[in-house]
Amino acid sequence: MEVGSWIRRMFEEGIAMKKQYGAENVYDLSLGNPIMEPPPEFKQAIRELADHPFKGMHGYMENAGYPETREAVAAQLRKETGVNITGKSVIMAVGAAGAINVALKTILNPGDEVIVFIPWFVDYFNYIENHDGVVKPSPTGEDFLPDLDALEANIGPRTKAVLIDSPNNPTGVVYKADLMTKMADILRKKEAEYGHDIYIVSDEPYKKIIYDGLKYPSPLSFHRHSLVCTSHSKDLSIPGERIGYVALHPEANDHDDMMKGLVFCTRVLGFINAPAFMQNVVRCCRT
Repeated sequence: MEVGSWIRRMFEEGIAMKKQYGAENVYDLSLGNPIMEPPPEFKQAIRELADHPFKGMHGYMENAGYPETREAVAAQLRKETGVNITGKSVIMAVGAAGAINVALKTILNPGDEVIVFIPWFVDYFNYIENHDGVVKPSPTGEDFLPDLDALEANIGPRTKAVLIDSPNNPTGVVYKADLMTKMADILRKKEAEYGHDIYIVSDEPYKKIIYDGLKYPSPLSFHRHSLVCTSHSKDLSIPGERIGYVALHPEANDHDDMMKGLVFCTRVLGFINAPAFMQNVVRCCRT
């Protein structure tokens, strides 16, 4: 409770400072609430759906999400990565946090290790331990990029995943293509050594907010045992709407069983399905 409360304590401190000094004088980065409002296309999509509802629009759908929304996500991922992914490899999720928890619940057995790079987003520790996993911290260099020698040394027989965050929260660094190539090479080497798959679980809600001419290289382009977990909290400025997705590389081992696991865990973790209305809204806003 003490560890998990830090981010909320910062948020509450920000509220108090705004009252004391004026909201225009305080920049609150604690919860990652965007200062920009959603784009006009988002508001237009809401109006269109509100004015032209379809029957059952607010009801249940299959746990994985609306097929047309999943296919829209897959089409965007094909465009970004060149990987031939379809909607059958996508599960709509309750934000990136929901996506990560579903992914970890699916792949972890009790005692399995998940490597995270220091510094990490504060709740990763909780997500991993939620599902009886073991957090294994791994260092970064002065540039906050992963120390790949240390990564290789930290991978053991119980390593099930490497949880990455690029663009990184809190440091802002972007993992470039050459680093992802080397990381994937290490994971394949260790997969062969230990005889089981090692996943990259990629948390990437900031991937469309990149400056200075940098480009975001998706792990889907480098490692076939990759799970992309993301949300539209930042790129559409809608964190409170809790809408995102999980995408699995189409060539992952046991792909179909993995997808069944992701669907099952979406249900048993209590998410049931991603918000129906938002699934339809974001389908109209994919760029």
